Amino acid sequence: MKDVIRVVLIDPSEPSRTSLQRLVQGVASLWTAEVLTTCQGMAGRVAEINPDLCVIGLDAAPAQALELIAQIHATAPSVVVLPASATADSALILKAVRAGAREFLTLPSEPTELHEIAARLCTAREGRKSIAIRGPQIVAVTGAAGGVGSTSVAVNLAASLALRKSQECLLLDFDLMFGAVDVCLDIIPDNTLSTILQSFDRLDQTLLKRSLTRHRSGLYVLPHPVAMEDAAKIDPESLRRFLMLLKSAFPALVIDTSKGLQASDFVAFEMADVILAVVTLDLTCLRNTARLLNLFRQFDGMVDRVKIVVNRAGSFENEISLSKAEETLKASIFRQIPNASKPFQASRIKGAPLSEAAPGTRVYQDFLELAGALWPESPSENQKPRKGLFAAFF
Repeated sequence: MKDVIRVVLIDPSEPSRTSLQRLVQGVASLWTAEVLTTCQGMAGRVAEINPDLCVIGLDAAPAQALELIAQIHATAPSVVVLPASATADSALILKAVRAGAREFLTLPSEPTELHEIAARLCTAREGRKSIAIRGPQIVAVTGAAGGVGSTSVAVNLAASLALRKSQECLLLDFDLMFGAVDVCLDIIPDNTLSTILQSFDRLDQTLLKRSLTRHRSGLYVLPHPVAMEDAAKIDPESLRRFLMLLKSAFPALVIDTSKGLQASDFVAFEMADVILAVVTLDLTCLRNTARLLNLFRQFDGMVDRVKIVVNRAGSFENEISLSKAEETLKASIFRQIPNASKPFQASRIKGAPLSEAAPGTRVYQDFLELAGALWPESPSENQKPRKGLFAAFF
């Protein structure tokens, strides 16, 4: 399955609850959003979390558990309820089904059995996302040459999107060795990518967000590891699964990749809905970008997700024309960011995105338009539309 299944686990018995937690953690496609230790009054909490699957232990308090199943079925009918018990009593199973359960998990069980049941029950559930997603959910920003400004594009794109109160955004720094996202935003993080990866299996959605650094703009940020040796410990498969979990918590993820084509970069490219390739109109950058696109063509469908963004347009005295650049890259130009040395210098000095350092500049408006082209605003958010904001997108 492409997406992770969010699970709420409810069991008043600590030994049984611990056993069920281990069972859920043994299935890669399941993520424990929350663990509740009582059945009483929890239907409202389940409806608030709106998980894909609610696993309820029956053995500690069967009557209360059956009542809870009926309440969840009435208040949150889209949530799939899976009762679990070490007693394979036909009368108990029948009562659970009548209360609203669709299947019954007999304990002890194996992760493969739980995976099959969860996949069968949850894959076809429609409208299961509790977060509103408009546009791509993962955008990877990359550059084929140093100094093209891909980190600045990633930071300002994510910060522009974070200004929307209805759409939370997380910015991740996948330049594991020499990332600069934390410097650009002048933050000292409590946790980094490596520290979160060590314990993300034990974090529910609330604790996960609390573990992330939040910039004053509202943007969530997860910087690169502090120690270089920690970067080598990051396993691509764990990183891939972590991104699957983050998709359940955030409607928009912006990833700043490295220039060295590390394993983490390919995880980002593989999972990204859109790959923003940042270029400048000079020969070296265009040549390297053409080579990068040729590499992407070796992976099924990857090059089709690439959008070219020209940065510092107009900065070179003898820069290559847009038509020549498109001919060289065999791809059309999606957006242009004009050369604006003073606003970006102010941004670097203040350690702040353009939304704070230079909010009235044309280049900041261009980032708002770039965010709008990727993530169209709803009518309620766009009560005062800017002229031509979505012209190129539509």
